[in-house]
Amino acid sequence: MDYERILVFGAHPDDELTMAPTMAMLAEHGVEVHICISTNGSEGYPRPEWKDEIVQMRAAEMAEADEIIGTTQRICIGADDMGLTNDRETFKRFIEVVRRVRPRVVFTHGPHDMHRDHLNTHIISREAVWQAGNPVSAELGAPWTVSYLYYYKGVQDRRPDVLLDVRDWAHVRPLTQATQRTQLTLWNTTLEELETQAEQLRDSDEPFENSFWFSERMSLDYLPGLNG
Repeated sequence: MDYERILVFGAHPDDELTMAPTMAMLAEHGVEVHICISTNGSEGYPRPEWKDEIVQMRAAEMAEADEIIGTTQRICIGADDMGLTNDRETFKRFIEVVRRVRPRVVFTHGPHDMHRDHLNTHIISREAVWQAGNPVSAELGAPWTVSYLYYYKGVQDRRPDVLLDVRDWAHVRPLTQATQRTQLTLWNTTLEELETQAEQLRDSDEPFENSFWFSERMSLDYLPGLNG
C-alpha cells in the first residue's frame, strides 16, 4: 500500500500533534501530509490581554509546527472555538476539503471526548469522508473515495488496533508542542521542559508508539503502508 497523501483532521490548532511523530515520519518518506483544523483557536488564551491577538498568535504557532513536521498543506475551516456546529455549510466545507486533497487515508478524532469541538470534528469529518465519495454536490469537486479512516485520539472503550513504533521521530512531539507557546499553561509545562524531553527522546532507542483505532467500518488487522 502506497500512502501518496494523507489528511489529518484536528479540532483545534495543536490537536493533531498527538500524532506528530507519525506525520513527520510519513513526510520524510515522501508522503504528502495535509492537515485540516476545524477552529481558529479563538478561546485558547490563558491571559486576558491575548484575547484580541490569540487567533493570529496560534496561526503563527501552527506555521512553526508545520516546519518541523514537514506538512504539505494546512487548511483551516475557521470556526470559533466552542462554536463548531454540524450545520449544512460546515459539513459541505469538510466534503470539499476531502475532495480537494484526495487522500488515501484520513485520520480524525474518535467518538469519546468532553469537548464539543472534538466531538463535532469526529462527527462531521467521519460523515464527510463517506459523503465525499458519492455523486452529490458536484460544485464541491469530483467524488473521492477514501480507502481508510482511522482515529488517533478520543477512543476510550477499546484498546488501540495499531501501535506504531515511531521512536526515530518521537522527539517531534515535544518539539512541535514547544511551538505552541500560548498553550503551555494549559498543558502545565514549560518550554525548557519540552526541549529537554525532545533531547532525551532524540537520544533514546526505546520504543515510542503512536496509537490508532479503526473506525467502525474497518476490519483490517494492520495499518498498511506505514511500516514499509
